[in-house]
Amino acid sequence: MSVPMLKAYFSAALRLLPALLLLSLAVGLPAVPGAMLGPDHRGLAVEPALALAAGLIAAYAGWRPGRRCVAAAALLTLPVVLMRLADLVAQMVAGRPFQPAFDPALIPALWDVLAASLHPLLLTLVVALIPGLLLGLLFLAFAGLMRPLAVPAGRRVALGVLLGALTLQLAGIEGFQPPARGMVAAWRDQGERWVAGREVKAHLAAALAEDPVGAIPPAELLSALRGRPVVLAWVESYGLSALTDPRHEAVVAGRLSALEAALSASGFHALTGLVESPVLGGRSWLAHGTLRAGIRQDQPVLQGAVLASGRPGLVNAFQGAGWHTVAAMPGLSGPWPEGARWGFDLTLNRSAFPYEGPAFGWSPMPDQALLAAVEQQVPLKPGQPLFLEMVLTSSHAPWTPLPSWREASVTALADGSAFAGADLAPDYLDMAGHYARSIDYSLRALGDWLVRAVPDDALVLVLGDHPAVGWIADEAEGGHKVPLHILSRDPSLLQPLKGWGLVDGMLPEVTPDNPVIPMQDLMEKLLNAYSGPRPRGV
Repeated sequence: MSVPMLKAYFSAALRLLPALLLLSLAVGLPAVPGAMLGPDHRGLAVEPALALAAGLIAAYAGWRPGRRCVAAAALLTLPVVLMRLADLVAQMVAGRPFQPAFDPALIPALWDVLAASLHPLLLTLVVALIPGLLLGLLFLAFAGLMRPLAVPAGRRVALGVLLGALTLQLAGIEGFQPPARGMVAAWRDQGERWVAGREVKAHLAAALAEDPVGAIPPAELLSALRGRPVVLAWVESYGLSALTDPRHEAVVAGRLSALEAALSASGFHALTGLVESPVLGGRSWLAHGTLRAGIRQDQPVLQGAVLASGRPGLVNAFQGAGWHTVAAMPGLSGPWPEGARWGFDLTLNRSAFPYEGPAFGWSPMPDQALLAAVEQQVPLKPGQPLFLEMVLTSSHAPWTPLPSWREASVTALADGSAFAGADLAPDYLDMAGHYARSIDYSLRALGDWLVRAVPDDALVLVLGDHPAVGWIADEAEGGHKVPLHILSRDPSLLQPLKGWGLVDGMLPEVTPDNPVIPMQDLMEKLLNAYSGPRPRGV
């Protein structure tokens, strides 16, 4: 073979092979980062291979695809690549594939989280450039696929590539990607998810028809808790995987053991169990709504339907039974009209707190500052019917930068002066390590507040909203499970819960047959446990 002929083959292969590889990798992009370049991703994608075969036949017939044909192919491929990217982002952020019937409603929340790490202008430019950049790359890839077919050497290289991939496939080697990774399959998957989403919405009507609160006579509703403060504290991203992942187990289990000792020394009794969260990796408000309503909500549209129905839930029950209901939500940057519909008399958002210190990542104020401000603004007193729900945000993604522990007065913590001069440099290279330390900080802050500010007759529920995503805390053993701690200095308040399968202390029991409570069942279980004829003297 002459040198000019070798150069022609080399030139054709240099243009055609990278183009085919790029198209295959883009079309077959897996949702799980660890599966990239795995067995199902290494072969040729079926549709680009078919496009090459069609171009080859056309070339032998004397037809040459022009710019319009190449542009059309790029435009048809772009939605598939965007769907694959959406699956990848959803898997990394929420631990599950993209849901077309629900996820567009999550874009504002995702934007807020990203804007906490990137300047909004830079974020806008990145988001705007992504589709244009992808379209340009796809155009260049299809052009690189088709133009070599104009010469005999290019056609022979293309034929050799196709025959080689087919031979590998017949020999049991990954010559082609599985059809389930193809473009047709991507559209089919999204269609099936859309239909499944519509079915979920239809099933919601049956759940809304049940009313556990209305089934209890008003005189008996939460009668065993009358005149007592009740606290529900959510710990962001606190899942069982924080205790089963070897990277975090020592830190988190060590904190729970220390917390148990401190609380016990202060007179607290504790029961601990596991709850199945409806979400993983994010969308905390859906977990909160699931508990409040007693209806599973894993998509925003479901929560919207629950709120629109006017069906009473847990907070409404406390409100109707005479409690003053307060929500302490430092992550809320603006008004929260939904709060009144949930049954809250008062909502404290970020602007309602006196904190003027720095924000730490997404968290607008450290948990020590939140709890100190709550102690000042909503003090818990014995014999006071106050229901307080609060969300601790220091363990919210991206877990960096983290506040360091501050020994300071309640006033200095609440106004933020204790956090002056804090190191605010983020470290995104060790987010998993920061995750464990953030859970440690949140639990320590909560324990410190419980000992200092919670009266003897109060009932306290501490609950994780959801586990972190799998690449931060491996959910292989923990799944969607989150710890539930129920505490009081009055042991009689824990007696009605003994049949729930909870264990004494602060460390959950992790065994295959350990009972797990669906989060949507927790409301009715609490209502049944604490409602009924009032005990004598209460």
